[in-house]
Amino acid sequence: MPDISFNPDGLAVGSFEHQVALMQRAHSWKQAGNVSLWYYTENECNYPGWHLNADAAGCESLIALLDAFAADGVTASRTVAIKPPSKNQLRVPNNRYGLAAWQSPGKLRIVFSSNPTDWSFPLSSEAAIFTVGSNWLPSLREGISGIPYGRGDYAIGPAGKGNSRLWFWW
Repeated sequence: MPDISFNPDGLAVGSFEHQVALMQRAHSWKQAGNVSLWYYTENECNYPGWHLNADAAGCESLIALLDAFAADGVTASRTVAIKPPSKNQLRVPNNRYGLAAWQSPGKLRIVFSSNPTDWSFPLSSEAAIFTVGSNWLPSLREGISGIPYGRGDYAIGPAGKGNSRLWFWW
């Protein structure tokens, strides 16, 4: 009879129940904190793509979601509630002294793709949809984790038709 090991929850490692439990990390994720996401509708040539800011709890929550996607390793998606950027947040990129016109979606759907190189983040004033593969998770994690510490003012992601880069701001 083969040796069977059990995880701390009492599930046989490798069993169907164990695999289901592992794959539910992203599914059980709950958002905490505030997240702001926007794009500029004027002077966008100097500030192309999406712009992200979050409070410390929001950053921690987004990192937990990215870690859950990575741990699960399967296609999944979650929705993040978005707050419009404040005047103080808009002053950081300083696009036209914080007065440039912008749009912000009400929510962001993050789709973790089974294709490691996927990155799709088209601009939309409705619900934003961001499809991302595992190759991008370390860069996303680094960008988000720097926000509470005043690190940012850079973008990641491929530039091209239908794709927008993501900027990090504190």
